[in-house]
Amino acid sequence: MLKLVIFGSTGSIGKSAIEVVSQFPERFKILGLSAKRNLHLLKEQAETFKVPYLFLEDKESAEKLKNALSYKALVFYGNEGLKELAELDEADIVLIGISGLKALIPAYYALKKGKRVALANKECIISAGSFLKKIAEKHGGEIIPVDSEHSALFQILRCDKKAFVKRLIITASGGPFFKWDLKDFDKITPELALKHPTWQMGAKITIDSATLMNKGFEVLEAVELFDFSSRDIEVLIHPQSVVHGLVEMVDGALLAHLSKPDMKIAIAYALSYPERWPLSFSPLNLKELKELTFYEPDFEKFPCLRLAYEVAEKGAPYPLILEAADEVVVEAFLKKRISFLEISYFLEKILNEFTFTFKPSENLEDYLSFYQQVISFSEELIEREKK
Repeated sequence: MLKLVIFGSTGSIGKSAIEVVSQFPERFKILGLSAKRNLHLLKEQAETFKVPYLFLEDKESAEKLKNALSYKALVFYGNEGLKELAELDEADIVLIGISGLKALIPAYYALKKGKRVALANKECIISAGSFLKKIAEKHGGEIIPVDSEHSALFQILRCDKKAFVKRLIITASGGPFFKWDLKDFDKITPELALKHPTWQMGAKITIDSATLMNKGFEVLEAVELFDFSSRDIEVLIHPQSVVHGLVEMVDGALLAHLSKPDMKIAIAYALSYPERWPLSFSPLNLKELKELTFYEPDFEKFPCLRLAYEVAEKGAPYPLILEAADEVVVEAFLKKRISFLEISYFLEKILNEFTFTFKPSENLEDYLSFYQQVISFSEELIEREKK
């Protein structure tokens, strides 16, 4: 029986993971669960599975949860708590579904313990992918991508040798504004941007999908995960969200991964790899598909995607700077401090004006500290400009 720790169990990835695990009670034991501050749902999950190790972000919430449980459990909190939960000796797999670079803490310590990390967090790989891969290689850990697009590419690339691959193709739904005219983009509000046509996700990633920044991040992630140049990674708009990734071979053949747009498929694969286990919902029915369409993205309408490619060419630490800046800029948009069109404006301005001496390191704290420097600079820049 595999023992599993789920970071971000109350979010969309975490809830989907629990649905998957519930289908295989003989194969999994949930050893640990973490939430940021959703005490009520975490308690409900903990009681259902009698989870012995739990985490909430602050001490007060952790104490409340501990006292509210009908059984005894160890409840961690703070950064040290993230470390302790990730390092549990009994754990076989650590699924990371929390957002932000804070996820680097459990990813690092789990890999250092030689565990499988099923990674649904982009920020870790974008900001410190080479660092994490070195830790995994040194200590016998492994990283299995959970993003549907990278799971698709991971699965296809297992079928043949890298030398035979010409390029990788990542698909994007296009978000809610794919068919909008650029002249109407000044009318986009947070409420409109949060209405994604395909996926149910958290607010941050939904806004990133609306700007195509999310696809830009996926290009950066693919560079790190699969050791391809960004010049060999293409993004195509695919509104049906059925083809999740394609690999073009040197002989012109295209290998594609198709499935329903359901994260449980990618999660189940990451947990069961190298096996595949049957899931209890109907598969994709090709006979019901009316069309599969693909379009080139418009870099003028979606400049965030252009920025990601530019950052990929520059290399580390620019992907980290872009990711951290995006955290601040998207939050400013959600709070209606800046407009939709200003998202890319501020990202580019931060990339151009932030000065640094940081070099890729082998120290976890260096990445976390640099991340906070970018956050502070980005907040100050927006505050200064919006006065």
